[in-house]
Amino acid sequence: MTMEIIVMNRLGVALASDSAASVEVVDHMKVYHADKLFMLSQKNPVGIMVYNSASLLGVPWETILKMFRKQLGATTFASLEEYGDALIAYLDKNQKLFPQKTQDEFYLNLVDALYIELERKMFNDFQEMFLTASNEDQDENTLRKEIAKSSIADALSEWKDASEDSRIPTSVGETLAARLSPQIAENIKKWFSVWKLEQEETQALIELAKLVVSKDKFVSDTVTGLVIAGFGEAEHLPVMQCYELGEIFDGRLKYRKLPARKVDERTRSVVEAFADKRIVQGFLHGIDSSLAWKISEKVVYDVLALVQKIVGGIPRMSAKSRQQYLEVAIDEARKDLGSLLDNIETFKEEYVAPMHKSIEYMPKGELAQVAAFLVSLTSLHKRMSSEEQETVAGPIDVAVISKGDGFVWIQRKHYFRPELNHHFFSNYGSGPGAVEVNKRDKTSEEDPN
Repeated sequence: MTMEIIVMNRLGVALASDSAASVEVVDHMKVYHADKLFMLSQKNPVGIMVYNSASLLGVPWETILKMFRKQLGATTFASLEEYGDALIAYLDKNQKLFPQKTQDEFYLNLVDALYIELERKMFNDFQEMFLTASNEDQDENTLRKEIAKSSIADALSEWKDASEDSRIPTSVGETLAARLSPQIAENIKKWFSVWKLEQEETQALIELAKLVVSKDKFVSDTVTGLVIAGFGEAEHLPVMQCYELGEIFDGRLKYRKLPARKVDERTRSVVEAFADKRIVQGFLHGIDSSLAWKISEKVVYDVLALVQKIVGGIPRMSAKSRQQYLEVAIDEARKDLGSLLDNIETFKEEYVAPMHKSIEYMPKGELAQVAAFLVSLTSLHKRMSSEEQETVAGPIDVAVISKGDGFVWIQRKHYFRPELNHHFFSNYGSGPGAVEVNKRDKTSEEDPN
């Protein structure tokens, strides 16, 4: 998991990211340090953060972004969104980075992930139903067949109901599934052999392998997030553009472009967290979302129970009248409870409003402090919780982007000692957007990446 944050006002935008990269190795989790925050252009005030995945089809995002940045050179765009569109175009149909063999391999991995997710749900349903039923009433094999039939049918219906991806024709999924049918059959056998599937269920799983390509829907935990922020050439207020990326099928990148967020006369400050954002949202709104849900659930349950208790305690009332009173009372209670829950959301927005007002007037340095604090808050919570893995951790990278000063590092971890690597800065300085190295004070050198 990752925690990243954007804090914007009319002066600029601060970006901050933790460094933890979680990798599942056999039966345990390993955490490494990774770079997730980068300059997207050497010349222009644009930065990018990556979350959920450190690579695309096995190619590290650091490599991808630095190759794109080199190709971009001194090219400028009028709007921030055009930088994102240029990156997407660079990834699309890029056979050099993503050869067909690699695309096929990761397509099969994606189908495998879908099958694993489905089989895990089936197994959990089976355990719950089998353990709660009496042995006389339930035959294990019959129950397995019922669960398999129902779960696979539901999954197929869910994917069929999803809207089509306008950029990827249905023929792409059909062609891939046909060409790689032996491998897909092996995957089905590997994950579902114990379920003794009928032909109908097997065919449904093959159909799912096609739909995973052409539908505007992603398999859980396989999505990469991109957050691009800064200024286009014609923009004087900061803009943030986000993308969700899937895999690449037959050269076509599967992605979703989310609505851009801009600082303007109506929206004078923006604070938005990405990936593991629960703690930040709880801090900003005054209450953790999961806690708010539990409280709301408890209030609803207790109020409805109280209504039933009060009506049930009225003396000398016929059963018919009691039922009529109960229906009216519960209906009115539900209306009031609905209003209460709506008001809670209003109260949360009112709570965060003064913070947004303060952020509106913050100088660039304080924007960076706020962004770094919000990431460190999540990291500290993970550290202190005995129930959560420390998936947000490590050094925090922070950058501020402004129209006048461009991309400026505030905090940046190094994997090498700058004073021992003058050649790195000299080589970098020969390209576009060169960074001058202060030869008299080597400790002032900063990694321009």
